[in-house]
Amino acid sequence: MDVLTLDGKGILLAFVIAAVMLGFGAATSTSSAGGGWALGVFYIVSMIYFLVLSAIATRAGEKYKRKIKQYQTARGVRNVLANGLGPLIFVMLVFYASAHGEVVPAMVGFISSVAAVTSDKFSSEIGILDGTPTSIVTLKRIRKGESGGVTAMGLFAGLLSSMLIAIVLGVGYVLWFYPTVAAGAVGGNALCIGTCHMAIGNNELLAIIIIGTLAGFIGTLVDSFLGHFEEKGVGNKYTSNFLCSMMGGLAGIVLYALIVGI
Repeated sequence: MDVLTLDGKGILLAFVIAAVMLGFGAATSTSSAGGGWALGVFYIVSMIYFLVLSAIATRAGEKYKRKIKQYQTARGVRNVLANGLGPLIFVMLVFYASAHGEVVPAMVGFISSVAAVTSDKFSSEIGILDGTPTSIVTLKRIRKGESGGVTAMGLFAGLLSSMLIAIVLGVGYVLWFYPTVAAGAVGGNALCIGTCHMAIGNNELLAIIIIGTLAGFIGTLVDSFLGHFEEKGVGNKYTSNFLCSMMGGLAGIVLYALIVGI
């Protein structure tokens, strides 16, 4: 029996990753990041949210997916590593950044990384329900289920799910932790409305949501691009998923630097 699409070994590894995230959250400086045990809980809740959304995407159109032999059964250790290792790396980056006063860009990286793996999951699971996919590299029609293909429905689902992650995690982080950060960093306002030196309407929350959404979507495009090479024997879906999460997180940090500034 699987739980949120994970099999027994996958669940066990997920608990290990959750414990590590909890530990890094607890060790993160409370003076610079609103850290402590609550931050670790935030990480875990974020990943559970990803699993819930992923389960919804997986179950969507299950009968049709089984008919065309594209329904994936419970995910195991490799899936957990492919989708969880990237966010964990950015959790470590937040811990490191807390000692150097640049926590927000690293946190945007974490949010963007989670958004990327979620976007990729929705893009593939919902996209398979659409018409014939098109190769993101050659722009030629390819068969359903072939790596590297995209559909209009899949891309829209990927963008929407990325936004859902960015909104919930962005709101969760800003409202939960920013009131504990030094007033000078956020103008003493949890929503940072009209008081922060931000590029998007002086609104930190809006900036995080927009950046997280775009970066997450970039991540799934990277996954589709890498999928083209999977068909040629270079890499596999697990390496593509991991790189998707990493590129999504890095894109978030770069966009934050370009739009907001570090």
